[in-house]
Amino acid sequence: MPSGIHRTLYTLFFLLLAPLTTQAADLPDTSLTPLKFLVGEWKGTDADGKAHKSAFTLSSGGTTLTEVLTPPDSPPMTTMYYSDGDQLMLTHYCSLDNQPRMRAAAVKDGDKTITFSFVDATNLKNPTDVHMHQLAIDVKDHDHFTQTWTLSKAGKDVPKVFTFERVK
Repeated sequence: MPSGIHRTLYTLFFLLLAPLTTQAADLPDTSLTPLKFLVGEWKGTDADGKAHKSAFTLSSGGTTLTEVLTPPDSPPMTTMYYSDGDQLMLTHYCSLDNQPRMRAAAVKDGDKTITFSFVDATNLKNPTDVHMHQLAIDVKDHDHFTQTWTLSKAGKDVPKVFTFERVK
């Protein structure tokens, strides 16, 4: 039979352990659900036929989706997708050395397109400086999607279309 000190230590141990064992079960269901199918490796092309790679991973207990887009002729870029309440948001860490944040319109069951629109950006001196201003993700099926990134350049929108297929 454990002594009083041992009982106290056991009790403290279980009290400290209990929050760790229930943490995963207590994670909130996030608005990331429409994007979670993207987890994995993707190969694609831009409108000029240049090859691109994209990889998606879940992090932070499934509350953040990280995309690393690797173009053939510039450094990889990272986009973090996350929930802000019941809305989807993203921060795009661009090779242009700015970080636009965008918010998606409400996503309903069955929606095939998710459109993110510019909210603000860090490291953007003037609103007319070149930056990504919008992203539309068009889901074809579980193994195919298209991204249309809209670049704002001197106040004009320049769409960049990428078509991706899951790497099996």
